Amino acid sequence: MEFIKLACRRVKALFTRNAIERDIDDEMRLHMDLLAEEFQRSGMPLDQAKHAARRRFGNLSAIKENARDIRGAGIAGDLLQDVRYALRSLRHSASFTTAAVLTIALGIGINTGIFSILNSIALRSLPAPAASQLVSIYQNFRGVSKRSVHGAGSLFSTSEYESYRDRTQSLTGVMSYSMPSDVTLGGDMPRQTAAVFVSCNYFDVLQLKPTLGLGFTRANCNGANATPVVVLSRDLWKDQFGADPNAIGKNILLNRKSFTVVGVASEGFYGTEIFKSSLFLPISTQPDVLPGLDMYHAERLSWLTMIGRRKDGVSVDQVRADLRIISRQIDQLEPGRTTDIITTRATSVALPEGRQILFSLSTVVLAAFGLVLLIASANVANLVLARAMGRSKEIAVRLSLGATRARLIQQLLTESILIALAGGVLGSALALWSFRGLLTVVLSSLPGDVPPVAIDSSPDLRVLLFAVAVTVAAGIFFGLAPALHASKADLQSTLKQDSGGGGRRTVGLLRGGLVGLQVAVCMVLMIAAGLLLRGLYAAQTVDPGFSYQNVAVVSFDLTSAGYTDDKADLFQRELMDRAKALPGVDSVAQVGRTPLSPGRSGTMFRLPGEERMHPVDFNSVSPEYFSLVRIPIVRGRTFVEEELRGQPRAVIVTEATARRYWVGRDPIGQTLTMGLGPKHETPMEVVGVAKDTQITQIADIPSSYMYVPTNTRAMGLNVLVRGGAGFLKTASVLRTIAHDLDPGLVVRINRLEDNLEFWRTMSRLATSLSAGLCALALAIAAIGVYGVVSYVVSRRLREMSIRIVLGATNQAVRKMIVKQAMRPVAVGVFVGIACAAAVSRILEVVLFGISAFDPLAFLAAPLLLLAIAVAASLVPARRALRADPLAILRYE
Repeated sequence: MEFIKLACRRVKALFTRNAIERDIDDEMRLHMDLLAEEFQRSGMPLDQAKHAARRRFGNLSAIKENARDIRGAGIAGDLLQDVRYALRSLRHSASFTTAAVLTIALGIGINTGIFSILNSIALRSLPAPAASQLVSIYQNFRGVSKRSVHGAGSLFSTSEYESYRDRTQSLTGVMSYSMPSDVTLGGDMPRQTAAVFVSCNYFDVLQLKPTLGLGFTRANCNGANATPVVVLSRDLWKDQFGADPNAIGKNILLNRKSFTVVGVASEGFYGTEIFKSSLFLPISTQPDVLPGLDMYHAERLSWLTMIGRRKDGVSVDQVRADLRIISRQIDQLEPGRTTDIITTRATSVALPEGRQILFSLSTVVLAAFGLVLLIASANVANLVLARAMGRSKEIAVRLSLGATRARLIQQLLTESILIALAGGVLGSALALWSFRGLLTVVLSSLPGDVPPVAIDSSPDLRVLLFAVAVTVAAGIFFGLAPALHASKADLQSTLKQDSGGGGRRTVGLLRGGLVGLQVAVCMVLMIAAGLLLRGLYAAQTVDPGFSYQNVAVVSFDLTSAGYTDDKADLFQRELMDRAKALPGVDSVAQVGRTPLSPGRSGTMFRLPGEERMHPVDFNSVSPEYFSLVRIPIVRGRTFVEEELRGQPRAVIVTEATARRYWVGRDPIGQTLTMGLGPKHETPMEVVGVAKDTQITQIADIPSSYMYVPTNTRAMGLNVLVRGGAGFLKTASVLRTIAHDLDPGLVVRINRLEDNLEFWRTMSRLATSLSAGLCALALAIAAIGVYGVVSYVVSRRLREMSIRIVLGATNQAVRKMIVKQAMRPVAVGVFVGIACAAAVSRILEVVLFGISAFDPLAFLAAPLLLLAIAVAASLVPARRALRADPLAILRYE
């Protein structure tokens, strides 16, 4: 209550300051008159009495300041006065103000820009009315013996979702949806598009009614014999139906199944995940749309995300407690199981597994951008310190007249925060404009197999608050140390000096420390950029151990197209036979997962006489695969035709696998059991050893990797075609063949080297970002060194002139200046190298075989920084040595 009263008094004082000042003056005059009368009564003359009263009364400025504080006008009034004074002072120092504002604008701008992107991806609420009432719901298990996962382990099964939906007391509704899936949209030109399976109340819980049609209703969605229905995104409605308002009730083909259009979603709505979806299907249609993968009826399968809308007045903690009761009831159906409920504000990236990865990456990126702001702040701190030293006499006079140190610190900090505010406004405006374009460029440069994302990068209140917080923090950071130092002046020595304040040694240490901080931070960014440049070169020149040139990859989804095993066998055999007959085609093979494609296929195996299972990556390949991609079989043989049909079971291991599990023994003829459990274990015999290759990731040779034979009855296979006729021509012919065999099947044909390009794109993006930050940091650090040396030289012109007059050569003076300037730089370089060595392992994932302690990067970066620092210090030294020493001495 006292705080509120004080705040009210200070706000009121802003509008009654003149009256308060008059009251204080009248009260002080009254007290002094009373003192003077008392001295007069003791026999003192009037003039002496007034003089004695003034002495007895004390420091008038200090007394008035205390009186203002008591009346609530002190801090508020002083702040307004400081702002006006700071604006006048900064306006008269245009060059200083411009340099400081632009420097801090760079640091604040890029940090605001990168935070706006993070905010758009992971922090912004869903595009729905009253989005703050929506909560995402996930779960963690303990004591679960058997559970299948499609997407993430924290998702729900259909029956679990229905239990929470029907039993909750804290939510007005609970809806569910799946991860997006690719489906084939039929028509004259079949194409794949993203679809999401949703519960029938999906749009009701979001409060997003379709802009066209009724959407999902109880009759068309829940009925056992209901016609399959679909809601289209607005973009797909425009593309497929030409924005025809009569599209409601028409049919479309999805994976060769007919669906009736019952609604069109609102403009700009692509689902509740970051990846865009164009189709919304009832979850009950999942088994029909994706035959062979019945997730809807699976009792122990994680595949659905849940989102609920809170009732008015219900907190997130109350929702969590309510859902925890339901989870305990579900746990009783599976003895030993314990479920922890996770409830968070609903965002497009609310999945716990996804947020953990995203925020780990964001921490690294924000830390890198924060280092640039740190360099900029240290640079501006040096400018502010130099300016404060130039005003040391003014500050000393203020102190001698009764101003308190706190009052001076407030005034100096006001100038710093005004500089930061100007830089923050300018930098944030430029960043929010430029980063939106940068985000578009980055998204367009991603590999083609990355699905489109829905990111709204427009600023909101969260971005504004971040910009304000960073701006104020930066202003305090670069203004506090100079303010503390400048306000702690030795009045006698300062007032006696012709220029400059006292405490030169302390000033030099502070200035050197700020330069060392800039250099150390810059060193970390430069070494990181050097490592990434080395990694990029490695990615561009790497030899993965197999041949990827002139190889076309033909991929298709036979499962979604409704193929049976026999039909799949017929289609794939015919496709391969026709491809082999093409002119210029050297070989054709099948593979389950193409080399260097994102992701892995893993299983477990056990050696004879062992109970322990060993993890292993594996791939399904045809016998021609090894010769097509030119992976040599160093021992044994490849698969034969009989083994493709499973009689007998054969496996080919890599050299690393053979060395790991059959030390000192010939792996050929050895047996193992492969599978995921006792009911799915299959005995295998090693028939060959393949050469080690970087098959899963650049610069990574897996320690356990095996090849198993495939056959044309399998669904998820790719066809590799090697030929010398040129990719475009080969792709055109292959597409024609596939269309002749099945006009309704979507076939994708890509270059095998595109898989390598995926890793190169990752490296290019990381390197470009790091190089840009490094260049910016290096420029700011070089400007900082130049500014400090220029200031030091300007303060030592008289000393240098005396040295030259007494016989010192220009070279000796230049050496003295550079030596002094390079001391903090050298310290910063060594500290930066140590810090870079401590954090360099974070970059290992994109170094592609380059050591995190690569000597070339750790040597080249310091040498380059030292060379730039020397050049930055030579410029002011050279300019100073051109001056006439006699003229300087005469002036002094």
